[in-house]
Amino acid sequence: MENISKIVLDKSAGKRVGFVLDVALDFSSMKKVGYYVVDDETESEFFVKSEDVLMATDEYVVIGEVGAMQFTAQRTRGLLGKQVLDENFQDLGCIKNLEFQKQKITKIVTDKCEILPKFVSEVGEDVVFIQTKKKRAQLSRTFPRTNIEEVVSIQDFPKVSGPEKINLSANFYIGKICGQDILGYNNEKIVLKNEVITKAVFEKAKRHNKLNQLFFAIKR
Repeated sequence: MENISKIVLDKSAGKRVGFVLDVALDFSSMKKVGYYVVDDETESEFFVKSEDVLMATDEYVVIGEVGAMQFTAQRTRGLLGKQVLDENFQDLGCIKNLEFQKQKITKIVTDKCEILPKFVSEVGEDVVFIQTKKKRAQLSRTFPRTNIEEVVSIQDFPKVSGPEKINLSANFYIGKICGQDILGYNNEKIVLKNEVITKAVFEKAKRHNKLNQLFFAIKR
């Protein structure tokens, strides 16, 4: 997902202060309110408000100073990795990406489909429920399909695992096997399918901002 695993940079000190662990969301408005950041040495977690972010580039999320990071002992888990069910408990896949326009979520992407956030009725710890029965008129205009295709736009995505916390510590990855090729910034293969993840492989994935992809590529 956009920004996850990016380096968080303290502009005033010119210092790397951690990595983005997750996007902080207001589920009632489906808006991004900030980021959860982890210090990869201590693995302490912090919250950074969106208004304290100066810029997000391909590699960095830049904050004005480290004082903008607020320690959090228990973060609210975001949408990434949660299962999506409709009102009939039909499985619509596992959330693998969110698309934003400014701070607003415009599309929820699972490994089976794409869903507009206006159909979300409830966000639980592990499951997101969508509700469609009272919105048939909207659905027929938005999704010209039938059954679940009324609610979602079917896409072909690689299968991802069930919900798990994204862990940016090298110890989590080392010794595991990567289940797919991972490409770097110039489309070169930086991790090969069935390659055992070593410290060097982990560092290479980190440099290319591919830790999140590496996480989902790990063979379970």
